[in-house]
Amino acid sequence: MIVGEASGDLHGARLISHIKLLYPGVCFRGLGGYKMVREGFFSIEKIERLSVMGFAEVFKSLFFFKRLQKRVLKDVVFCSPKKIILIDYPGFNLRIAKKIKTFYTGPIIYYISPQLWAWKENRLVYIKKYIDHMIVVFPFEVDWYMKRGIYVDYFGHPVVELYKQFFLTFKNKPFQKNNFVVSLFPGSRKQELKNHLPLFKNVIKILQQKIKNIYFIVGLAPGCNINLKKDLGLSAANSCLEKENSFAAFCASSYALVASGTATLECAVSNTPMTVVYKTSFLSWFFTKLFINIKFASIVNILYNKPMVKELLQNKATTTNVVNQVLSFYSSRANIKYNKLVSSLSLPDIYLNTAKKIVAFRKQQ
Repeated sequence: MIVGEASGDLHGARLISHIKLLYPGVCFRGLGGYKMVREGFFSIEKIERLSVMGFAEVFKSLFFFKRLQKRVLKDVVFCSPKKIILIDYPGFNLRIAKKIKTFYTGPIIYYISPQLWAWKENRLVYIKKYIDHMIVVFPFEVDWYMKRGIYVDYFGHPVVELYKQFFLTFKNKPFQKNNFVVSLFPGSRKQELKNHLPLFKNVIKILQQKIKNIYFIVGLAPGCNINLKKDLGLSAANSCLEKENSFAAFCASSYALVASGTATLECAVSNTPMTVVYKTSFLSWFFTKLFINIKFASIVNILYNKPMVKELLQNKATTTNVVNQVLSFYSSRANIKYNKLVSSLSLPDIYLNTAKKIVAFRKQQ
């Protein structure tokens, strides 16, 4: 299995646990995070080093990824796996699939499709040549791939199942009763934290002056260490960290400020009002705007095909704009529902059916 970021680690861990139910005694190795390791996975590198995004940032890490690619290929030769599962992380996974195919005869299964419908559709060549089967997590992707001559499976989005399981045991945190709670999700990559933490620090400072009894929850990826007091100007009395389960933060929150990514979907599934905030380097933003072919950044707006949530991106991601969004909600307490989105992604036994497909899949000769 090859995973390169926190959300992939979560889904990888769940897949491992379900595959082990179907196939006791199976062993897993490759690239993964601490949640996969807790399920018995052996990772040849720490996942934190892989969480790089943006053109300039990836270029700076080019030699590291070249060395890592060689280590992965050597490990595939060494352990000769029965199957290879790639989870998201297309920049690395599609390239490594091409090289693995030069000597590996087993099936390569891709779970959570690259967002080719947003940009880089030319990567379809890699999918057709080097991926034996694709399992997608959005219903519209089935037709999108079918029109391009590729059959894929869809079993629902795993975030919905994770939320349902979490909600069964969730209990409201006591501070929710008397406080206006704002959750802050700056992202899991180093570049995201670098770009978002100074902005969030300024937002926090002003909101503390404007709103009495405000409380902050900071959502961070496991293994990410920031000093709340130093980096965000918070104290233990008016804030807490949430590293294990983002649903706990969203369900306890009145409002959320979320960097674009999986967290926006988790926030919507939790039915929490939000603003999407995202900043990146000038070079990365330039190339993204140059090549991207969709109207929205957040998956919530993409699925609805309209601006259900406010997106404050790059130059619009200012302290004033972000603060105004929070204060506007604080005054109105508008009731926002994402029921249509959740129902479109909700199918029974999402992880189990995905695991069954992976275990049963046989490469056509």
